[in-house]
Amino acid sequence: MLNLFARKENEIDFVDIQGKLDTGNSSELGELLRELLDGNASKIILNFSKLDYISSNGLREILDAGKRLISTNGKLVMCRSNPIVYDVLRISGFSKMFEVYKSEEEAIASF
Repeated sequence: MLNLFARKENEIDFVDIQGKLDTGNSSELGELLRELLDGNASKIILNFSKLDYISSNGLREILDAGKRLISTNGKLVMCRSNPIVYDVLRISGFSKMFEVYKSEEEAIASF
């Protein structure tokens, strides 16, 4: 099961992702990110504090949004990954392409 919670504070869009982000539901995250980008979001923080699993399809949705933000001088960062999710980010190279912070406060300060 996947739950997505979006909120906006001080020009930053936050997306809290809970549960498992897998092949069957990754398009939900993609749709939400596209909606934010279509609404001119330029700063997005993905909070993984309650994300248990992420598949390659989930990574692809994040990559697509991140590339789109970079092309418009925006920025996507991630925060609060558990060790398993962080290992996936590290092994896949996402931790080199995008900034990953230990806390939401650090992520906010990166803008």
